Amino acid sequence: MGNRIENLKEQYPRLLATLEKYGPVEMSTQIRTIKEILIYLDTANESENVMIKQVFETHKSMSPGKSGLAEFHFWDNDFEKRSRVNKPLGELKQEIWDILVSEE
Repeated sequence: MGNRIENLKEQYPRLLATLEKYGPVEMSTQIRTIKEILIYLDTANESENVMIKQVFETHKSMSPGKSGLAEFHFWDNDFEKRSRVNKPLGELKQEIWDILVSEE
């Protein structure tokens, strides 16, 4: 299995855990999609390029508009708590995106 696939197998569970803990009910579709991505990553028997392309397309489907993954930020009146969640969440979303669009 390629390095990008292994990286995605590490990052998506972290994203899933964050969304399950802090995401509103509107994130249920994205949570379900991430679970499907993880199953695909664990079971697919295809080349890394084919798998990355498939995951990329599925990942894009999680941001259809205003209520998508790309726009999700945790809200809490406590600024420190909000920062503790949103900073790593933003970095994690960017890490996953970078893996998906890299030409490794």
